[in-house]
Order: sequence, then C-alpha cells, then structure tokens
Amino acid sequence: MRKKPHELQWLDVLDQRYLLAKEEFESFQKLQRGYEGEVQFDALVEYFFKEKQVSLDDITLRYKNSVVQIDKLLIIGHTVYLIDMKHYRGHYVFKNNTWYVGDKALTNNIFEQLRRAVRILQSIFNDNQIHLSVKGVLAFTNLHSVIEVKDEVDEEVLMTEEIPAWLLRLSNGDTTARHKVSQVLRHYTIAPYLTTRTFDIKNLGQLKSGILCPHCHQAQMQEHRFTMNCKCGYKEAKDIAYRRTICEFGTLFYNYNIKRAQLRIFFGKNLNERYLKFILQKYFMLKDSHHAKAGYINKGVLFEYWFEKEMNTLEQLQKRTSWKETKTSH
Repeated sequence: MRKKPHELQWLDVLDQRYLLAKEEFESFQKLQRGYEGEVQFDALVEYFFKEKQVSLDDITLRYKNSVVQIDKLLIIGHTVYLIDMKHYRGHYVFKNNTWYVGDKALTNNIFEQLRRAVRILQSIFNDNQIHLSVKGVLAFTNLHSVIEVKDEVDEEVLMTEEIPAWLLRLSNGDTTARHKVSQVLRHYTIAPYLTTRTFDIKNLGQLKSGILCPHCHQAQMQEHRFTMNCKCGYKEAKDIAYRRTICEFGTLFYNYNIKRAQLRIFFGKNLNERYLKFILQKYFMLKDSHHAKAGYINKGVLFEYWFEKEMNTLEQLQKRTSWKETKTSH
C-alpha cells in the first residue's frame, strides 16, 4: 500500500484542527496533488498487470553514505524501471541541461536526481550479483501540464496521456525477478523521513478538540455502546474512532510520547476516559513498562499505517456498525 508522505499526513491532521498558514496550505495542496497522481499511476499498473506482482512502491534506501527515495520500481524481464513521478502544473521546458518555467531557470534538476537514484540502485544490484539493468523513467501525472524536453536524454519521459500505452507494451513481460529484487532491497530499506514541521505541544489547547468525523471532519460524533455516530449520518466503530484519534495526536506530535494527560485535551470535553484507558492498554505499548508516566510509544503516523497489518480485521469491525445498537454506551 502506498503511504502518504509523512509531511502530508502531518499537514492533513493539522488542517482539520487548525487554520493553516498560507505556506502550509500551499504545501498541503501540492503534496496532496502529487500523492493523488501517484495513486492514479498505481491504479493503471494494477489494471494492466492484473494479478501480477510487478512493482515496489514508495521505498527509501540507504547505500553506503547515500539515501534515496524511490516512487516506484517496475521489474520487467531483465530491466528495472525506476519511476520518478511529478505532478507539475504549468509549462516546463528542459533545455541546455536546465529546467525553465517561462523565462525562469530552476536550480533543481530532476533529471540529475533521477540519475543519482539509478546509479545507487544499479550499484546495489552489482554488489549483490543481480544481473538487471536500471532505467530511469520520468512520468508526469498532471493532464494540464505542458512539458517540453528539448535536450537528448537517456531517461524515458512520459506525459500523462502516454502512460497507459507504455504500460500496455510492458504488460506481457516476465515479472519473476520481482521477488529477488524485493529480497535484496530489504537489506537497504530504511524508514521514510519524518517531516521537519512541528507544532508546539504547549499550544495543544488551540487545536479543535474531539473525535472528528472522517466523513465531514466535524467534531459532532456522539458516543453509543459500540459506535460513534455523527450528525452527518456517518457511523464508526468506537474502537476505531478512539484509535484513529490517538494516531492523529501521534502524527501531529510525532516527536513526543503519547500521554493520557495530553490526550484528554486533544479528545476534549466528551471524552470517555475509562474507554480511552482501555484502548491505550489494549493496543498501545508503554515507553517504559515500569513507569506509565513516561507515556506510550509513538509511531507518529496515521491510523491506517499504524495498524496496517490489522486492516482486514478492522474492516470487518467497521461493518458491524450496521448492527443494531443495544442498551447504553460503554
């Protein structure tokens, strides 16, 4: 499963509970559009390759003293296509080894970034006697962008409308090398970088408090025995609602342990403290097993990533929200 970049997760949580500054909002929109473009590309790969396991997505590798983040790898035959996806808006021209927007030259050369990633991945393969060649692919995922590459480049450049035909041409290729590639890259894979953005926990009280509805994002969820029901009509399993909100706190304050005293403020006046304690003890791990005051270990990511190994079970739990409510709340 492709995950949202941590900065996007952080901004997403903050946007629902606080007024973003202009720069934060612009970054949020840019990251969201880029993520949506990557998800659309993933859907096309799934469509053309059906049940074949052909790709590795969103991986961060450390090789010697270098770190590289890779959007997508497609392993077809004896070639690994290293794909860098861009959701640029506007008119971009690449000439004289420089990118331009209008008359303005950009200092950031995405071809050089892609070439560096290709070199690192090829070195990993060579070191491990993996006889595959790496080819860089620059894929633009915004239909409304205009991209002109006037220089001769070794990389493959795909406009949005060219991506389906390109995938179709590859779809009959051999995909058996994926497992070998995956096994080797495990030894070089590291956790993705966390955002450098922070929100001062001293200002916790300035955030919108409560369990926010995942449908309308308002703090109007009412607690029942097994569910949290929103005035908009959305109904969520209470277990999930509490875990999700704890994870939202953890994402926003990723550089802190999770503590009940701060969660009380984050959940607000309608908090069922007995149930919060139950959820923390059942699903979250104490930082120090001998000292509860140290708080709980914080993974700093959204609910769907924190509990990704349990998502099938959680989907079944959510389906039970249609069952008839009985008696009073917990």
